[in-house]
Amino acid sequence: MLVYDLETRRTIVQIEGHDDEVNAVCYGDKSSPHILYSGSDDSTIKVWDRRSLGDGRPAGCFIGHTEGRVAVFQSSVHRLTVHAGVTYVDSKGDGRYVLSNGKDQRMKLWDLRKMAPTEKADGGHRNPYREPSFDYRSDRFEDYGYRGPHPDDCSVVTFRGHAVLNTLIRCHFSPPGSTDSRYVYSGSADGSVYIYNLDSTLAKKIDVLAATRNTRPKPSPEELQASYWGMRRGNAWDTCVRDVSWHPNAPVIAATAWNGYGQMWGTCTAHTWNDGLDEDDADPPMGLRVDAKLNRMARAYGEEVPNPRRVREEGRFRRAAFDDDDA
Repeated sequence: MLVYDLETRRTIVQIEGHDDEVNAVCYGDKSSPHILYSGSDDSTIKVWDRRSLGDGRPAGCFIGHTEGRVAVFQSSVHRLTVHAGVTYVDSKGDGRYVLSNGKDQRMKLWDLRKMAPTEKADGGHRNPYREPSFDYRSDRFEDYGYRGPHPDDCSVVTFRGHAVLNTLIRCHFSPPGSTDSRYVYSGSADGSVYIYNLDSTLAKKIDVLAATRNTRPKPSPEELQASYWGMRRGNAWDTCVRDVSWHPNAPVIAATAWNGYGQMWGTCTAHTWNDGLDEDDADPPMGLRVDAKLNRMARAYGEEVPNPRRVREEGRFRRAAFDDDDA
């Protein structure tokens, strides 16, 4: 993990403390640059205090995600590496609470006051009851092998329901200004945004898949074959929500997703949600599918979309006929 000074464009901190790839880092407190968190494919989240990095050891760690190592399967035909671990880390910004997504299909809330000693993470931190037998990038997750939480799990709350597959899906705390950070939320490989209460119950599920379905024409078989995901899922519209951003003041949530037939395209959609209300006083109305200019999207409702060139030509012909009549 590296920390850079943007003004001098130099590395000011370099930390080596994980057994595998580091997927996410963040500051613990937005007003303080001293506390850092890092999440890794070794399944741990480590806490670093820049003021005490003399020996290069973390101040503590969070243990609880259970898909914690890289397994390699070899045969005469192929070699498959199964990746596991933490996909994203987000801080509440109060120097106390941290949120993480894991490839074990769980999002976890952590309290800095309950972190584990670093010795717990030095070997043997993987759940002994769980063997990673899937590739999160292409396989479906089967939970039949799960036998319980990690024996050293120090998380405060565990959230389940969303799918952390296909890519490094991110998670966040809801904004303090409009929601008092009373929710946590995550994208999902099933094409939805999951919003949870802090007691792990589901507050809302936003269906990005339904909001975007068939908004683009189906590509040709040749185009599908040229896409990795198109070869696997080309016959149906598919959506994977990779990241979500909640507006700090307005009741609007933006979602970025892999989208379309074979997930060949990327989309960004805006969704209105005001604490579960069905209607509000804003425009456009809630639930209406709109384009980038917030105009009603005719194609999404199966209506014929006028060709701009044809509209211009018809307008020119009408003006010419009007001029002839005047003559």
